[in-house]
Amino acid sequence: MAKIEFATGALDAQTHLELTNGLESHSQNLAAPTYNKQHFNWTLRDEQGKLIAALTADLLWDWLYISELWVDESCRGCGMGSQLMQQAEQYAQANRLTGLWLWTQSWQAPDFYKRLGFEEFTTFDHFPVGHRRIGLRKMLLGSEDGSTQG
Repeated sequence: MAKIEFATGALDAQTHLELTNGLESHSQNLAAPTYNKQHFNWTLRDEQGKLIAALTADLLWDWLYISELWVDESCRGCGMGSQLMQQAEQYAQANRLTGLWLWTQSWQAPDFYKRLGFEEFTTFDHFPVGHRRIGLRKMLLGSEDGSTQG
């Protein structure tokens, strides 16, 4: 009989590979679109080489997922976050991606992203208690009704 094992931390490399292969095989059996995750980053350093801002992203099918956006406290309000987001959006446009999406917390920057044209598409209330996790997206090529932005 199969035995369930519990462990903390990340899966070991071999188990993670087996899991990935199993998921890919299942998706292929369902004729799902090919999944080829790619990682990207844009970084900004000062004259001394210190990291002062960064954006990391993953290409997931035809969407750019903004994983992390950080600007050093000493540089906040100087437009660096907007510049990094603009770089990511330009990459998405140049590669004809459908759009960009991200998660943010209610105490972080939902208004910042909304000023950049992102719209809220989902919320996860009480995550953590007293706060919300907010899903935001910005459509570039198409919309839910199949029309195209001009």
